[in-house]
Amino acid sequence: MVTAVLPTVTGKPLSAQAYRASTSSELTITPERARNGYNLREAGNSGASPSARLSGFVGMCAGCGALVALVVFLPLPARFEKAGLTPSQAIQRSYYIVAVVSLVISLVCFIGLRDLPGDKGKSWSALWKSQDSCYDEDDEDSISDVPRLPYWKQLTTALFLGFRNRDIGLGYVGGFVARASSVGISLFIPLAVNHYYRASGLCDEAQTIHGFGLNDIKKACPRAYIVASILTGVSQLVALISAPAFGYLTDKSRRYNFPLLFAALVGIIGYLVFAKLPSPLFKEPDGSPGVFVVMALIGISQIGAVVCSLAVLSNGILRVSTDDETLRKICDEQRAAARQDAEPGEGQPLLGGAVNHRLERLSHLKGSIAGVYSLYGGAGILLLTKVGGLLFDVMSSGTPFYIMAGFNGVLLTTGLVCGGLNHLGALGRTR
Repeated sequence: MVTAVLPTVTGKPLSAQAYRASTSSELTITPERARNGYNLREAGNSGASPSARLSGFVGMCAGCGALVALVVFLPLPARFEKAGLTPSQAIQRSYYIVAVVSLVISLVCFIGLRDLPGDKGKSWSALWKSQDSCYDEDDEDSISDVPRLPYWKQLTTALFLGFRNRDIGLGYVGGFVARASSVGISLFIPLAVNHYYRASGLCDEAQTIHGFGLNDIKKACPRAYIVASILTGVSQLVALISAPAFGYLTDKSRRYNFPLLFAALVGIIGYLVFAKLPSPLFKEPDGSPGVFVVMALIGISQIGAVVCSLAVLSNGILRVSTDDETLRKICDEQRAAARQDAEPGEGQPLLGGAVNHRLERLSHLKGSIAGVYSLYGGAGILLLTKVGGLLFDVMSSGTPFYIMAGFNGVLLTTGLVCGGLNHLGALGRTR
């Protein structure tokens, strides 16, 4: 939902800025102003983007949430066990506490996120029937009475929009890598450390787990647990510190997305080096402090993919909303589908010759785009956990990290292609 809310709360100022710059009169649209609209959109796209900066703070808050979960919520069952509760009662009470916190946060969001731009006219009935219009019905100059597709059709539109719009497509791929990176750090790094300790005979194999408590799992190989916690903690700490920087840098490079390319490149290097490490230890003589550098690279890659994909996706949504040609295609497709679903004799108005200068942002697609973004992220998690886990058992402990390096390679290639196409488009417009 952060993905859906981010462009909504940041899109209004950008749209207002573009509107003030693009019209000197609210009553007439001359051919000269229509021709100048393209250059003004380019000027707006090159300006400061609040969504890029805000995405950096969103990433930082997400990192803080992970630390809260690690420091406050995760130890709750063990603390309840020490207080005299059984393991099952300790876990049950921990879930109750987290549920209460979640309920409080949901109430805060319910109050704080009301009346956002584009929410007017939304209802549960829109899940299965057409409603509202493609343009803002409060705008006197807009063209109304054009049915909006049901949400399930908007979802397919958002899916194909990733292939039509470079920023949105790149955001989808970034979300895929970002979610997979989180699993790579939280799941496979502790697993690789535990595998190294067991393969090296550093664990007490005679010690077995008889209970179901959380502490019993740690006691099976406490040294591996401590090392894994330190490594993942370093990675998450570096990610937390780097999040605002990625938000700021993404704001400065919206055409070529250099921060996202840098994060993908760093991810390739970090995961490949970690997979090749003879030991994940950081103490001599078996290990090296250089493993902290590798973990820092992996953390930078993860938060870079998270922050930059959110910013790129948000900018793509805002750019589509002010792109006449893209909006024309989407609205024409929705009108054609709506006419097919309409009853015989029910007429549907067509889009006029010139798209109005005050176009509504595609707010009705933001939630669907956010859903597809999360769908890509879920696919990344499933692919890494299933394929990576299988190959971890049958090939080597470094296989999941090779897969993550490959994912970052796909992201780097996609970013380079999108940046090249943006550069060629900019050259064509200057000519």
